[in-house]
Amino acid sequence: MKTEFFINNRAKFIERMDDYSTAVFFSGKAPRESADQQYSFSVDRNFFYLTGIDREDMVLVISKIAGNVDETLYIQPVNEHFEKWYGILMRKEEAIKISGIKTVENRNDFLTKFSSKLSSADRPDNVYIFSYITDVEEPYDCYRSFANWLRNQHPTVIIKNSLDIMIELRSSKSEEEVEEIKTAIGYTNEALQFVMKNLKPGMYEYQVRADFEYQLMLRNSKPSFTTIAASSGNAVILHYVDLQRKMADDDLILLDLGALSNYYASDITRTYPVNGKFTQRQKDIYNIVLGAQDVTFDAMHVGASEKDVNNRVKAYFAKELKTLKFIKDDSEVDKYYYHSIGHPLGLDVHDYIRRDKTMQENNVYTVEPGLYIKEEGIGIRIEDNVWVTKNGIINLSKDIIKTVSDIENFMNK
Repeated sequence: MKTEFFINNRAKFIERMDDYSTAVFFSGKAPRESADQQYSFSVDRNFFYLTGIDREDMVLVISKIAGNVDETLYIQPVNEHFEKWYGILMRKEEAIKISGIKTVENRNDFLTKFSSKLSSADRPDNVYIFSYITDVEEPYDCYRSFANWLRNQHPTVIIKNSLDIMIELRSSKSEEEVEEIKTAIGYTNEALQFVMKNLKPGMYEYQVRADFEYQLMLRNSKPSFTTIAASSGNAVILHYVDLQRKMADDDLILLDLGALSNYYASDITRTYPVNGKFTQRQKDIYNIVLGAQDVTFDAMHVGASEKDVNNRVKAYFAKELKTLKFIKDDSEVDKYYYHSIGHPLGLDVHDYIRRDKTMQENNVYTVEPGLYIKEEGIGIRIEDNVWVTKNGIINLSKDIIKTVSDIENFMNK
């Protein structure tokens, strides 16, 4: 991605900051997995959005004092012993080239210099720190550690949450961001085609996951989340990740998966017949779910609420389930469709959203209706990724085949 993209992102953040304020963003650290191993590092998405840098243990500081703006990036110092064992650290010149930030300093000096700034005549009144607003306990990460230090060392400084600003910025996708999502969707499509050609009875669910992720690795990508490969009755479990079942003839397999491109995610679900041919019963239920996508696309527009769109889908499912004699009353729909119609997508698979949960111009959403018939061991979900524009909905994943005839023809040619 171009340096100008990250420069513009910071400019938009600065525009929304209060004056006499400083914002701090951490790239993060890989947590420890065991006594001698760490989990793979995954950069803090806000840090990446503002800098374009994908490196561990860095800090971005943005200050706006009396209208004057200052940007500083703190990076790890060069350590030859570390580099002999683990790899080359980023140099100052590379950091400047990627981020467009001219002032780059030693990570080890961050707290000392920040404390000095808070004690100076042009000190900020507010410090922005990012935090999710949730009902569950957040992990003790770099932000919480820094917030505790700030409260103890500089108790008069007002701590503000940068969440609202980041929601506003990240929920509206630029064309460059949409192109990254489309690239991730393209990787997903190519990998799914490989899966379809190799799918057959007798395989284990984990082998299907291996086929998909192998194809991503060949494209220098990786999964955007833990791959779901749920066959037969396992498909009624929304986040099934055990993947131990051996698949039989006439099974369906539900694949909920995605890829990354510059940390922008795809999130696609397709449901395939393991032997390449739907039974009539599977086909009937599958086409109902496919019809629910059309209902969703028709209901989505700028200003539409997620709740209203989801209610349209539930009304459609209620009608179809009554025809199939599964339910007698609309209130019973939740037995067979027990999640919402979709979610925002971007640098996170479940990306930021405005609190009123209405769809805004340049949002990217998933559209993922599903039916889960436990008594018949059938779970079907079909998920696409769409871009909400002022002129309507654009299906970014339209090239990933999903009709019964297209799937059967592809798997059997």
